[in-house]
Amino acid sequence: MNFELIDEIGKLLKNDKLNEAIQLTEAKLREQIKSDFNKLLGKNLLHQTDLLVEYFNNFYDKVKDNLNIQAIYGEMNDFTINCDMWFLNLFAYDKLGELDDTEWLADWEDENASKNRFVLTGYEELQEAYQDYQDNAKYKVKEILEASDITEILIMLRYQELIKATKLIAKQKNLSWRRIPVFASVHDCYDTVYKAD
Repeated sequence: MNFELIDEIGKLLKNDKLNEAIQLTEAKLREQIKSDFNKLLGKNLLHQTDLLVEYFNNFYDKVKDNLNIQAIYGEMNDFTINCDMWFLNLFAYDKLGELDDTEWLADWEDENASKNRFVLTGYEELQEAYQDYQDNAKYKVKEILEASDITEILIMLRYQELIKATKLIAKQKNLSWRRIPVFASVHDCYDTVYKAD
């Protein structure tokens, strides 16, 4: 993993500089050996924003009677090893934690978690690229491993961009969960959590 880039991205996310993080990561990917991972360049997930707003609405309506919701966390599955389906789940909390210590995100109750996954679409070519990467042990080639590491970060950032756009629509449409902070990251990546206020 490119820990130097992860540290830099983490600082940008904590300062709500998601666009800068995306630009930086795309620039780093362009510097790498050309591979199937380049298919991600310039490609976002924003075509799913309206569907994700509806998913959030349904989740909020189901959970609001269970607890006084103070935060929502959207977690994308560990996509590099689960190439068949990329998705997210939502979790609600009655306490609002901080970005400096995100371990609280792991402390959720089953009744306050989404029951259905929200399937992410539009990156099917990348799913195939990751499957090929695993099946053919391309991670043994240093240059392709480096490109994969950067792509992994960029996919996470594009997912967070989708969460940010979804939260913006919630505010614009005056939806009931518009004031609840939404946190977003990938499974087990608590160092790179984005907060959409």
